[in-house]
Amino acid sequence: MLLALTWLLACSGGAEAPAPSPSPGPKPEVHVAKEPTEAPTVAFAPGHRDAATTAPLPATPDLVRVRGILEGVVQQYGRDRGNPWAIVHAMLALGPTMTMPDGSDPVDFLFATYADEASIGPDTLVTFPRKKGRALVEPHTDLVLKALTEAGFQPDRKVVVQGQEHTLGDLYRYSLHRAWAKGMTTGFQEGGYNDSAWALQGLSAWAPPDLAWTAAGGRKMTMKEFTTAVIDQLTLETKDMVAARDAGQVSRKDTRQGLYRYTCGGQHLVQGVAYAVARGFGEPDDTRRVCDQLDLLVWRIDVELNSIDPMLSSPAVTPPIATLLLSQRLKFLGHWLETVHKIAALGVCELKPEHEAASRRVAGELVRTVDGLDKIGVWKDVGAVRGMREFDDMGRDANQVFLDLVGDSAHAVRGLDLATGKGTIRY
Repeated sequence: MLLALTWLLACSGGAEAPAPSPSPGPKPEVHVAKEPTEAPTVAFAPGHRDAATTAPLPATPDLVRVRGILEGVVQQYGRDRGNPWAIVHAMLALGPTMTMPDGSDPVDFLFATYADEASIGPDTLVTFPRKKGRALVEPHTDLVLKALTEAGFQPDRKVVVQGQEHTLGDLYRYSLHRAWAKGMTTGFQEGGYNDSAWALQGLSAWAPPDLAWTAAGGRKMTMKEFTTAVIDQLTLETKDMVAARDAGQVSRKDTRQGLYRYTCGGQHLVQGVAYAVARGFGEPDDTRRVCDQLDLLVWRIDVELNSIDPMLSSPAVTPPIATLLLSQRLKFLGHWLETVHKIAALGVCELKPEHEAASRRVAGELVRTVDGLDKIGVWKDVGAVRGMREFDDMGRDANQVFLDLVGDSAHAVRGLDLATGKGTIRY
């Protein structure tokens, strides 16, 4: 049981999941160039359309009930002043009107407390560190930018960083400076594509149609090229899944291979490319490639659940093991609803009857998952998870399990809101 569990959770996609090494492909780029002496300039063009899914699920009593449970988790643990990563997730779930427990504004708080100034030539811009002290801030490049743009904030919104007045546009310009992708190499943390998801959505949200820039190292980029490079990598990472699906197989999930190694099973990557394509970036064939990922997500339901449920139904399962397994269910199912209904709202792909049937199934499985966690007492005191030595005995960081439960509750709330048509996405 423990060996199988370790294999399943090898890349669970938590807050600090390591960036995956790239799949075999073209040789990494070798590039030597001078640093640009000026930061990129941008004629910002934020999206103005607020769109809802084209195939909303009915807000049944069960869905309303489990959403209330999950929102309670986010309200209690996602607005912790010492956990900026959780605050960003709470903003995703609760929306731009969210306040901190003391009534203060979370955006003002995040920038005043956790952001840093950063200089590029004569320009002083803004960035967020991976960590500040012991606080996890931005484990994924542009996590904050993506959340702010999705919430509908504008680039001229004023913030204070290290006592100086800035705008959200200063965060964007610094993020653009470090954003580049070519072949198997990128400018993101650890040089991999795992972090490109947040950057692609966040940067494309305010980008004008012809955006071009010089990134760090003198690399010339356009938003069109950036989008297609990420979709190329997504296609590469899912080629074995596509082959199995097309052969009529339900393959075994292998967290050491392909998109399974990515944070949250790579669903953030699918969301990022869908958003950029909806904004008009990429090549003409990129829309078809996004829609193939939508079809693949339907196939992945059985792969994911078949990797979890046999262990979950074992007589040997203990509450800590059940907590880990159910948290993986929560991660996949909540992100699935979020991803599929974002794609639908963005108008990139039409939801067909098989997608709608799968959506109903996933919503039902999410209810079962939340109720399963309730049955073993997790929701009574999520914070107690951090002190459970059993997780350490299984080679899992108890605090990471806690973070997964909080972050994935936020994604599930967002997923349910999008799936029922309550939530919208701006693009």
